[in-house]
Amino acid sequence: MEKCHKDLVYNLKNSDSNAFNYFYRSYYKRMFNFANSYLRDSFVAGNIVQDTFMSLWEHREKLDPELNLPAYLLTTVKNKALNHLRRQTVKAKVEKNVENQATRELELRCATLMACDPGQMFHSDVEGIIHKTMESLSPQCKKVVAMSRFEGLTNKEIASRLGVSEKAIEFHISKALKLFRENLKDYLVFILLILNVL
Repeated sequence: MEKCHKDLVYNLKNSDSNAFNYFYRSYYKRMFNFANSYLRDSFVAGNIVQDTFMSLWEHREKLDPELNLPAYLLTTVKNKALNHLRRQTVKAKVEKNVENQATRELELRCATLMACDPGQMFHSDVEGIIHKTMESLSPQCKKVVAMSRFEGLTNKEIASRLGVSEKAIEFHISKALKLFRENLKDYLVFILLILNVL
């Protein structure tokens, strides 16, 4: 971890609100997008991330300055999101008013989230591959992927916004997924995450 990052964790440990605000501004959106990609519920995802940062501040004095704080935050978000999905899965099975396909999807999201390594999420190699792959897409394809990945829109909603057919959106997403599969072939969890999100 870089020295400046360690210093910020140290400052946070000593109740520096500026250090806390730095981490909040730098990682809130990323944590939210990660949680929402599995939960598909922006309200719940937002609450989980807010709770995570509140817990960080409340327990700041226990922080280890050597801690990889982004990975620690993501691990906390992951565990909270996983607990929520597990509760949803149990509820769906008990009430028996959710189709089998929806239940299987919840179980798949749970399995994929359990396999996710938060520390690896911040690995520069993975970030570089994802960025490079995004940049290799055509402007329209990149826009479609961004709307699906970062805004959580459905194919129908994206098609409506862009004034094109749903078939066109499916084409762009299929094209992007093929590239991500090829470029991230050594990172199974990330392929599953992208498949799950798109």
